[in-house]
Amino acid sequence: MKITEALEAYLLSSRVREEKPGKDRKFYLSDMGKCLRVRWMKRKGVDSDFELYVHWLLEIGNLSHTWGYKALEAQGLLLQAEDYVRDEHFVGKYDGLIKLDDKRAPFDFKTTGAYKMEKAIKGEDDEENIAQVLSYVVFLQLTHKDIADTGFLVYINKEPSKKSPIPFFQREYHLTNWRKKQLEEDREKLLDYWLKNKVPPCTCPGWMKDYNSYQPLCSASDIQIKKMLDYLKAEKKLVSTKDSLYLLDGEHKKEVLKV
Repeated sequence: MKITEALEAYLLSSRVREEKPGKDRKFYLSDMGKCLRVRWMKRKGVDSDFELYVHWLLEIGNLSHTWGYKALEAQGLLLQAEDYVRDEHFVGKYDGLIKLDDKRAPFDFKTTGAYKMEKAIKGEDDEENIAQVLSYVVFLQLTHKDIADTGFLVYINKEPSKKSPIPFFQREYHLTNWRKKQLEEDREKLLDYWLKNKVPPCTCPGWMKDYNSYQPLCSASDIQIKKMLDYLKAEKKLVSTKDSLYLLDGEHKKEVLKV
């Protein structure tokens, strides 16, 4: 075996999801603010797959997280790392907790390229990331009295250069009444579709088309969606890419939807 083949095989094996199928699945807090249909279909049991380079980008993020935990621990700032919050319908894994005055606050590492790093430094907000970290605040406060109304997004620049020399940057966000209401409305809307077993509309912004690994489902008609749901009821495995949706039966792969 070539060395590169060994690296690829290990990368793909390490990226396998450890999820419970079907009724035990929940909505992910890391998906807060994203497309309603994508989140609904993920909980129904549709998996997604990416090209090899995307798996590597995700792994780079994992490596950055590991380094970040070590750095914060060495400086005495890290109180807790990688723990879960959950209820009957939602689950999320926050990166860690730090001390903030006499309370604790969650933070989330975001490994990013120079372009997004510059946008963060200029003050442009990423609403999905904000919704994610503040959702951790909401869920943590349900069970802990010492959680502050604050969450931190910590950006790690994976491609620093003379043009973009800042390796780390943080933004602090507060759980205002307005943001809390927005998060509640998003969860309630998604849960309403789920409890009524009604397929929600695609709410992806236009620029998401080239990046959405659930694009075939977002482009599908209601009749096509119902057919896919029949596959899931029969406990068939569906895997989506940004171009096609596949039905997997052992080693056999059949395309059932295409953009």
